[in-house]
Amino acid sequence: MTAADNDNDSASLATVAILAFGTFATGTDAFIIAGLLPSIATSLHTTPAAAGQMVTAFALAYAVGSPLVVTAASGWRRRRVLVGSLLLFALVNVVSALSMSLAMLATTRVLAALLAGLFVPTATASASALVAPDRRGRALAIVLGGTSLATVLGVPIGLAVASGVGWRGGFVFVSALATVAAVGIALLLPPVATPPAVSLRARAALLHRPDILSILLVTITANTGAFAVYTYLALIFQPVGGRATVTLLIFTFGIAAVLGGYLSGHGSDAWAAVPVLTVALVVSTINHFLLAVWVGSLATSLLYVAVWGIAGWGTVPPQQHRLVAVAGPAAPVALSLNASGIYLGIGLGSLLGGYVVDTAGPDRLWMVAGACGTLALLLVPLSVTMERRATSRLALDPT
Repeated sequence: MTAADNDNDSASLATVAILAFGTFATGTDAFIIAGLLPSIATSLHTTPAAAGQMVTAFALAYAVGSPLVVTAASGWRRRRVLVGSLLLFALVNVVSALSMSLAMLATTRVLAALLAGLFVPTATASASALVAPDRRGRALAIVLGGTSLATVLGVPIGLAVASGVGWRGGFVFVSALATVAAVGIALLLPPVATPPAVSLRARAALLHRPDILSILLVTITANTGAFAVYTYLALIFQPVGGRATVTLLIFTFGIAAVLGGYLSGHGSDAWAAVPVLTVALVVSTINHFLLAVWVGSLATSLLYVAVWGIAGWGTVPPQQHRLVAVAGPAAPVALSLNASGIYLGIGLGSLLGGYVVDTAGPDRLWMVAGACGTLALLLVPLSVTMERRATSRLALDPT
């Protein structure tokens, strides 16, 4: 490789980092609301459980809407899609900050989710096109790492801003992040070829495959349990401390999540995806069942979120590994469906968690998380069986 090639690769990775700043903004928006629920509920004269449905609105809109908006914009220039979606995303977050009713806030959360669901897949596809084939893995890790980094830095900083100026300041902070990312992309992004469109029919066709559908069910179930807890973190740990404590817990969770993703990714490469996935699910499920024990002091609460972050986010890389292995050339579409599955789980978790908070209280959410983790574990052997059947059929009839 020549010095010029090295310089080009460095420039391309720098551009990829700007795209990652955009996913940092969208990730912060997706996760910050968990720390703002009590303040939003008080300000808008509603219950924390009702305010928690803003997470449901965002997640379900992302899960269902992302494939639709990505397909609709498939023929547009990449720069126009990236910059336009982020600027509109920034504007919608300003409107979120100005919301005077729960209905208005819910509407803006749906719009924000659709715009995030357009930006993130476009950013990952653009990152792949900007670098040499042997650098694509690194480029994708950088772009998707923006979402992980959001839990470490974006959410705690946004909550710190909100603690000073109120919950509306958290959405203004997200808007500022998105604006900076949009300006950076507008100035630095080189021309990117428009990739061939993937129709909705092609995306839906993968859902008819039992091997892929069974893997996605594990993703959905595991995230349903996890986000029944995460959405109402501020309520669960209220006895331990106030907003500063919740910010510290979310920061700890974020660091652990990044570590968990790194460890499980390497583990899936070194050993196999299913054993790594199984260990992660067992540890996270036991940890959730012990939630009532951990909520006793700040030290044990920090231990709970640390184990949860490592084990919970440790399920993502092995699931991606499994989908890439069974989907073959359709792997990009399968991975986009997995992202939708994650957000569908987030939406279902916040919805189910809100019901439990209203009827039994936040101290009973461990039952939801533990039960969903157990169900996800039971689904793993089923998904492995479906994988093996699909592999056997492919070996017998490669066409």
